[in-house]
Amino acid sequence: MSRAFVKDDDDRPEPAIVPARAPYYVLDNALAHLDEEKRERAVVFDRPKAGVAGFGSRVHVRDEGGADSSSLIVNDEESDPVSGAIGYSSPLAQALLGARKGKKVLWRRPVGDAVLTVERVE
Repeated sequence: MSRAFVKDDDDRPEPAIVPARAPYYVLDNALAHLDEEKRERAVVFDRPKAGVAGFGSRVHVRDEGGADSSSLIVNDEESDPVSGAIGYSSPLAQALLGARKGKKVLWRRPVGDAVLTVERVE
């Protein structure tokens, strides 16, 4: 059979590659205020339990050298580490999630691991 009468798969256009959309983390009371695109990507969290670090919590910690700092756990798109707002999927937020006052957590950083003690969760 001649190849002239055979449909070749190479003639088909390449399928469009659609980039994956990152989840958009929100607290349960903020869902109604999102635009349609963000609502489609929304991963909804209930407010964290009192005293337990979670999405939307401000966590105050002390490092091994005695320096105090605090971080607010927010959506990755809204993170601003300079002002203390850290993205939910960041290594620091992941270390803090579920922690309570007095707990020591291990923050895995590119420059070396750090042990932090949770002083307060708001």
